[in-house]
Amino acid sequence: MWWSDAQSYCREHHTDLANVRNMEENQMVQNLIPSGDRIWIGLSIDGWKWSDGSDSSFTDWNPMKTKRSAECVAADFSADGQWETLDCNVKSAFICNIDVVPVAKRVVKVRLEKRSSSLDLNDPVVMEDLLKKVHLSQIK
Repeated sequence: MWWSDAQSYCREHHTDLANVRNMEENQMVQNLIPSGDRIWIGLSIDGWKWSDGSDSSFTDWNPMKTKRSAECVAADFSADGQWETLDCNVKSAFICNIDVVPVAKRVVKVRLEKRSSSLDLNDPVVMEDLLKKVHLSQIK
């Protein structure tokens, strides 16, 4: 797809074109793509910002393939994943960011009072049983 079509597709079906913020993320993207392919990522010359509006502080430019006249950025995995600028109307593969579901954490404070019981609250088996009961009470 053209860059703008790829961006529209990603926004409709996921979140946006991929942001690559460090070398580790660049490598992760590279591992997803067959070798030798060039893919659109979410960076454009429009302020050199990611398509979601965030600033670009990491870059991995291929100095031999960067043209000032081109407006969009692709990662070229025939050149170790280095980036190049391309005319936005060139058709290329692309990669989208995937929605990440945040994990909610809940802290439950429990105070146990020992009322003439023979249970040892420091016993791992007793603690596991108590945690199961607390968990089940949270589900109901």
